[in-house]
Amino acid sequence: MKTKILFLSLIFSSIIVTAQKEISSFSATGSGVATAFLSDYQCLGVNPANLGWQRNPVAPIHLSLLEGGASVYSDALMKNELMRDFIYNKKTHFTLEQKVDAALAFANNKFSMNADVAWLSFSYQKPKLGGFAFTVRERTTFNSYFNDEFAQLVFQGYSAPYFDSLAIVNGDTAGFSSMPKTLGELANGTKISGTWYREYVIGYGRSFISSDNFKLYAGIDVKYLSGYGILDIKDENKQLSGFSALSPFLNVSYANSTPSITSGSGMKSVGSGFGFDIGATVELFKKLKIGVALNDIGSITWDGNVYEAKDTVVNMVYNQGFYSFQMIDEIKKLIMDSTMFNWQGKSSHKVALPANMRIGVNYNLSERTSVGADCYIPVNDNAGSFDKAIIGVGANIGLWKFLTASVGVGFGGNYGFVVPLGFVVNVGDKWEIGIASRDAVTFFKKSNPTMSAALGFLRFNIGN
Repeated sequence: MKTKILFLSLIFSSIIVTAQKEISSFSATGSGVATAFLSDYQCLGVNPANLGWQRNPVAPIHLSLLEGGASVYSDALMKNELMRDFIYNKKTHFTLEQKVDAALAFANNKFSMNADVAWLSFSYQKPKLGGFAFTVRERTTFNSYFNDEFAQLVFQGYSAPYFDSLAIVNGDTAGFSSMPKTLGELANGTKISGTWYREYVIGYGRSFISSDNFKLYAGIDVKYLSGYGILDIKDENKQLSGFSALSPFLNVSYANSTPSITSGSGMKSVGSGFGFDIGATVELFKKLKIGVALNDIGSITWDGNVYEAKDTVVNMVYNQGFYSFQMIDEIKKLIMDSTMFNWQGKSSHKVALPANMRIGVNYNLSERTSVGADCYIPVNDNAGSFDKAIIGVGANIGLWKFLTASVGVGFGGNYGFVVPLGFVVNVGDKWEIGIASRDAVTFFKKSNPTMSAALGFLRFNIGN
């Protein structure tokens, strides 16, 4: 249950919400357009150059508490299954027949979860001075992809076809294979990854060239990262590799010891590092903005509870397989199974952040209505990265002075085709309330669901 709280229910009301691409911004989730659209503290981690201009010119100060989001997606599950296991958290206990069906569903299919919450954010912007901003933000991700044989192993356990005999060993049932293979051979193409870290980000952006019809903005933000957990298992060309470093809070223990032991039971950091984001935005004729940014450049050194996965022969397991689709809890039990994974302790492990590039355009049709497009491109395949680019187009439409609607379409990343939708209510030009969904169509279909929303109730605009 503690693991579920970490990876899925980080957000203040345990509601499944989304914003991993837009970084906790309800202002952008509904349209999918961010790189040349977001400004003030919301552009930290997206495009810090946008601190140089104000989306709300009468409010130089913006303050926010608990602006956050998360999402759950699977092309293996039906919407009712996702609702049962991740929205209502109902306990299930698969029969053997259900385990066989689950293995078939998850074979060669993806499962993804993302969550982040900005605990406190602040920005101050003035045209001549530029813009300053900071935020304290929690970010988590989890992704998995199983090949056919590994899906059978994890869902069916010793009942999987790989094991051709059963025996009682020390009072427990065990499955044996007469033709054993290495885990690398069994799990070829499989990936399991998860990250959890806290960011302390400060950024600055300003205009460097300014004329009536052309402006160039540039900006940078730097971040200190405190790591609370990482799991990164990959099987490529039948070669298994992986490592983990998990806070004692997660209550995960392995059969072997490690020189980097971090004892206790609290939410202790097991890694730290630095990163930065850089960006530039061009504004043409006061209407069109074109933005480019390179984000999450840097690394984290994990030095607490660090383990490296060594490939091993799988000839016998006691594992009975997954009993539900509550993937975080089930994966936790799986990786602690010493008959499947051979974990060896390490003193430290340094890993690059999941760097990404963003390219975006935004065209203002009026003061409160704009259309745009965004492309998010992963630079590496480290834990926390999307497996392919994300492309989206969308619009933000000022319906009335107090209400803005946003809508778009998008595809790529760890998700399928989505239709985001959102609304922002402006209360007296001082207080904004926003809600958005990454995929509104999910509510009307049964398969390939993306259960999501983005929420913000405590965003304040402070004028001169």
